[in-house]
Parts: sequence; C-alpha cells; structure tokens
Amino acid sequence: MKRPHIAGLRGTFRTAGDSRVTAYSFETITADEALNIQTGDYLTLHSGPAARAVVRYLAATPDLPARIELSVGERTVVFGQNLAGLSLRGALDVTDGSRLVIGDADRQSTGGTLGHDALYGGEGHDIVHGLAGDDRVQGNAGNDTLYGDGGADTISGGQGDDRIELGATGDLHGGWAHGNKGDDQLYGGAGNDTLLGGQGDDAITGREGDDYISGDLGNDVLFGGAGNDTIHGGDGDDEIKTSGGDDVVDAGRGDDIVTITGSGTTYVDGGDGVDRIVIAGDGKDVVLGGAWADIFEIHASVPPPSDPTHWDEIRDWSADEHLLFAQVHAVADILPRSYSEFVAADFPEAYRIANEHIAATGAIYVAAQVGGNVFVFADTDGNAANGADAGVMLAGRTLFDIALSNFL
Repeated sequence: MKRPHIAGLRGTFRTAGDSRVTAYSFETITADEALNIQTGDYLTLHSGPAARAVVRYLAATPDLPARIELSVGERTVVFGQNLAGLSLRGALDVTDGSRLVIGDADRQSTGGTLGHDALYGGEGHDIVHGLAGDDRVQGNAGNDTLYGDGGADTISGGQGDDRIELGATGDLHGGWAHGNKGDDQLYGGAGNDTLLGGQGDDAITGREGDDYISGDLGNDVLFGGAGNDTIHGGDGDDEIKTSGGDDVVDAGRGDDIVTITGSGTTYVDGGDGVDRIVIAGDGKDVVLGGAWADIFEIHASVPPPSDPTHWDEIRDWSADEHLLFAQVHAVADILPRSYSEFVAADFPEAYRIANEHIAATGAIYVAAQVGGNVFVFADTDGNAANGADAGVMLAGRTLFDIALSNFL
C-alpha cells in the first residue's frame, strides 16, 4: 500500500487479528500530534463486534510515542488522558480510500468512504453513514443513528436507544447488526442479514433476504419481511410476525404473540409461556405451542384444502388449549355456537360429512377423527350452505382431546 505523508516525525498505524481490517502506515507525524499520544495508552470498544478491538499506543523509539497498534483480543480500557489531538481530528484517511473515525463526547455526524471503513462514535448522539464498502461501525454511548449503506457491514449500537439500518444495496452475504443495550430499532437490507437486539425492548425488521433475527432480552417486536427468515424471540413477551417465505420461528420464553402471514411454509415453536399464535397465511404452516396452555387463532375466508397434506397443523395440541376462529369469535355473542364430532374412515369422507353437518344441522364447529389425527372444520361466515370456511389439523390427537369448551 502506498503511504501518505504528514510533515514531521515518523510513525506507524497497524491492525492485526481481523482480515477485514486493513494495515495502514504513515510516514511522518508532527511534533504536536506526537505529544498528544502517550506510550501505554489504550482505547477499548466495549460492545458488539468491536468488543474484540483494542487500540494501543506505543513508542516507535524510546523518546517518541508515535506507534499505534489495533489488535483483536480481550477488552482493556478506554482513552488515556492525552488523546485530545486524535479525537478532535475525528478521522484518519488513508490512500486506499478507507477511513478510521473515533468520535468524542459531542454529537458526531460523519461518513465513511468507498472503502472498508472503521467508524466509532463517542459519548454523544451520533449519526454515522458507512457508505460503500464493508464497514465496521460502532455507536458507543448515546442515542445513535447508524447507516451501513452499501456493502456487507458490521454495526453495533452500544449503549443508548439506537437506530441501525443495514445497506439496501448490500450483497447476498448481508450485514451484521447488534443493538446491544437500550431500546433499539434495527432494519435489515437487501442481503442475508444477522440482526440481534441485545438488551432492551427492541424493534427489528428483516426486509429482503434470508435473515437471522434474534430479539434476545426484553419485550421485542420482530418482523421477518421477505425471504426465508429464522426468528428467535428470546426472553420476554415478544410480538413476532412473518411475511412470505419459508420462515422458522422460535418465540422463546415469555407470553408471546406470533402472527403468520404470507404464502410460504412457516414453522413456529411458541416456547415456554402462554402464547397466542395467529395463523393467517395462505401456505402450509406447522405450529407447536410449547409449554403451557396456548391460544391458536385461525384467520381464513376460503374453504380448507381438499388435500390433507396442505392443512395447517398443530403438533402439540393439549386438551387445556383453545382454538379461536376469528370471524366466528367476532359474532359469538349474538349467534349460538354448536359442535359435532365423528370418526371417518378416510379424509374425503371426513370432508364430505363435515360439510353435511354444517349445512344440515347448522354446526359451527365440526371435529372429524381420521386415523391418528383430528381435522377441525369451522363455518366462519354464517352461510351454512357453503360448508366449512376454515380448518386446522390436530396432529396425533383423538376426539378425546377436543370439545366445545376448547373454542373461544
């Protein structure tokens, strides 16, 4: 790499331990700049991916404290007492087009370059744009707004209530974002992103790509967006929503609300807690409520599939749980609810008899056992002549596991 020149004394800036961080050198520094850096000074980045980065200031000669080393390892301490010259300068630009920025206690508004930048906010409420390149951005203290822009970026919010947006034009490798402490807002980009909420009540949106989303601690709001996403709620009472794609959801511990939309195949595990799982998609969904008695809410306005392999499944139904067909529940106080059940030899017979029960007797709910499964049919529009408008399969269950009392 070509070395830029600064009038004065000679020094070195070197990075090690991370192949994404470039090694820089500069030929000279001024005497005033050298006096602001003391041998033995350290800078530590306390959270997120940058927690591995340590900046250490050493002497190039016994009399000249002009050497800076950035390595990836254990955490140490923050700025020394005499680094005002470096922090006030704000940024170190080098000839490969990249930039190192270290903020101070004031509000910072800064941007990267077309290269792979390292941008670190200070204690204020910072606004940072990574621009093009695979950037490493850390907000640190304060309520920061951090943009990855283009490239596969690595962004950590640090302390405070931060807003983080990965690049809308990133490649398929995607970016990495961690809110850390505070109630953060995280937005994915066009690639396959990793979005981690950390501590606090976070709001995370995956957008495009096959994203990995984790709320971690706190009562989080998580939305997968387009793509085949993997979503973990973590601890806390979370709200999770899928949208298109073949998604996998583990709601985790807490009383969660999971809403399935879109036409993909979605797998949901509610985890520990009294969960509410809303099945409102057009695809084949497989649901486990997890521990405790859960509520399964069904939104549908078209007849259930004639092929049983396309039915939505509840795979761990227990007799103390509840089904709520949304359209029926809305008028339950003015229309009587009725229930019938029977055993059928096969699914076509079950489908035919269930529609007959609805049309002839006005049954709202019909449960049909076929082998080791129970198919639940519901008339949700009040037009009995049209038969069932919605349905769900209770996998591995019998008629002993369901009754009128299970419907809300």
